[in-house]
Amino acid sequence: MMNGAHLHLILNHIPIIGSLFSIFILIIGIIKKSDDVKKVCMLVIIFTALLTIPVYLSGEKAQEKIEGNYDDVAEDMIEPHEDFALYSFIAMDIVGAMALISMFLFRKPKLLPNSFAFLMLALLIIVNGMMAYTGNLGGRIHHPEIREDKLPWESSINNNNNSGESVTKDKSGKNEDDESSENESDND
Repeated sequence: MMNGAHLHLILNHIPIIGSLFSIFILIIGIIKKSDDVKKVCMLVIIFTALLTIPVYLSGEKAQEKIEGNYDDVAEDMIEPHEDFALYSFIAMDIVGAMALISMFLFRKPKLLPNSFAFLMLALLIIVNGMMAYTGNLGGRIHHPEIREDKLPWESSINNNNNSGESVTKDKSGKNEDDESSENESDND
């Protein structure tokens, strides 16, 4: 049975991929000067904006499911993800509303002007960046490999090498510290 966390994980890539896909479609429409392609892009934006709603709303259920229940979850990353997700959600739905309005304003026989297409392209690039950053923050919650801190196995290796002692090797490959300890034992 699917819960809110599962739904969030299934849908959370759609705003990122949908807005990126929209950028490519719109660029093709601008280059080819095709009103139909630009309008298809507006439909993809509307669809992506609509799917962003359950992504955002299921985030709360995902938070309830993981908070306090898993050792490998960085709970301090939940709040930044949640905060930025709100801004991204609002931005995506504003762009979606603009795309919806454009479908009425520029319906046949009116052409969707390039000035509006360039405005939407600029907004889509911003929204896609916001969505990608939101996704990155969300990924940090449960993926230590993308966090800025060290991975568990990296910290133990670095602690052994960075214990404050400088270890240098001579040409034979032996540590100078090893040679000095050998010399001290020969003198005894």
